[in-house]
Amino acid sequence: MMKLLAEYWPCKESSLASRLGVRPLTPADVLDCVNVESVFPSQERCSEAKFHYRLKECPYLCLGLFDGTTSAPISEKLIGHVIATRTSEPSVTEGAMEIPDQMSRDAKTDTTVGHDQNGKNVAVHSLCIIQEYQGRKLGRALISAYINYLEKCVADTQNVVIIAHDHLIKFYESVEFVNNGPSKCTFGGGGWFDMALDLRKS
Repeated sequence: MMKLLAEYWPCKESSLASRLGVRPLTPADVLDCVNVESVFPSQERCSEAKFHYRLKECPYLCLGLFDGTTSAPISEKLIGHVIATRTSEPSVTEGAMEIPDQMSRDAKTDTTVGHDQNGKNVAVHSLCIIQEYQGRKLGRALISAYINYLEKCVADTQNVVIIAHDHLIKFYESVEFVNNGPSKCTFGGGGWFDMALDLRKS
C-alpha cells in the first residue's frame, strides 16, 4: 500500500492519517469495489461485471483508498476508489462505459466500446468514498492523489475526463477540472456535465 494520501488531505486526523493509503486495484478487489459503489443510486452504480472487466483490462488506471496497517498482521479495508479506462475521445462516451461484446466500436457514435488501450485520455467512471468516511474531504484527497499518480506513473496521458452532476461541478473545478457543458451521456438517467483536466498544463 502506497502512503501517498497524507499530503493531499487537509483534515489530518492523526490516528486515521497514519492508516490511510492508496494502491492500484486488482481483480481480487472486485467484491470490495462493488460494496464501495453501493453509495451511489442503483442506476448509477458500476456493475460487478464492469468491475471484473476494468480491473482485468486496466487495473493500473484504478486506484483504491484503504484504511489499514502495513505492520503484521497486515490488514486493509477498501473505503474509496477511482475507476477508469483509457479513451481516444475528448469526453466520456456511452461506449467507454460499456463492456465490449461482439462489437469493439459503437455503431451510433463510431467510438471504441470499453477500454481503448491506444487512447491518450483517461475516462473516470467512478469516484466514491463509503458513507462512514464521508465528510472528511477524502474525496478531494483521493482525486488529487490519483491525478498525481497518473502524472508520475502512467505514461502518455493527456487529459482526465469525467461526467458529473451539477452539484459536483464546483468540487471538480476545485481540483482544476474545466466544465465543458452538458454531456450527451444518458447513463443513469442523464443530467451530466462533461468535465476535463488537461495534464499537459499541470
